[in-house]
Amino acid sequence: MIAATGLRWILTLLFCALAVHALWRVFAPGSHSWTARLAHGLHGVMALAMFAMAWPWGMDLPGTPQVVFFSAAAVWFVLAALALPSGPEPRLRALASTLPHAVMTGAMAWMVVAMSSGMSAEGAGGSQAHDMPGMDMSAPGALATMTLSTAGDRWGAGLLALVLLALGLWWLAKGFDAGRLTPRTSVGVATGSAAKGGALHAAWDVGCHALMSLGMAVMFVVMV
Repeated sequence: MIAATGLRWILTLLFCALAVHALWRVFAPGSHSWTARLAHGLHGVMALAMFAMAWPWGMDLPGTPQVVFFSAAAVWFVLAALALPSGPEPRLRALASTLPHAVMTGAMAWMVVAMSSGMSAEGAGGSQAHDMPGMDMSAPGALATMTLSTAGDRWGAGLLALVLLALGLWWLAKGFDAGRLTPRTSVGVATGSAAKGGALHAAWDVGCHALMSLGMAVMFVVMV
């Protein structure tokens, strides 16, 4: 999908690094719950899917399983915030903190549908890219190999890009604040080390969410 070699490799390195971090958080020892591990796993799969979409061979991956997976993931994030015990955190606050993840996974499902519909039109209409109702072949030197052609899809991609950009900047600010407020010293060595490690993990997690959201925003921009 990404035609510009430099941008393609930047996004490839970004999404691969995010996938590695998510995988590490899934299996890393610690006290975080199975729901947190599952959330990290979902983010890892999303990072791998975004990495694949940056390359031409990613367009050949089956679209329906991806749509089902990411749609189910979006629903799970919402249901988990509503149904699972939220501990000391108020349920509405837990839901508000979970909704951005549902937006990201839902945006992934939308992107796969948009790209798959274009590829299906290409297969039905032969190799004449200009006859594809959902996609247009980009001119030489463009950032993407194909872009959305219908006004509704272009507006949808642009709106999602703005939403993901806002989420990315919001998470980035939270990540910087969390890192800045990480305890530097503590009276109890063991307790202080555990608290500092948990705070650092939380800061890194929020930072990775920000990078994922910003990377997805770039992918939506090149589709417009």
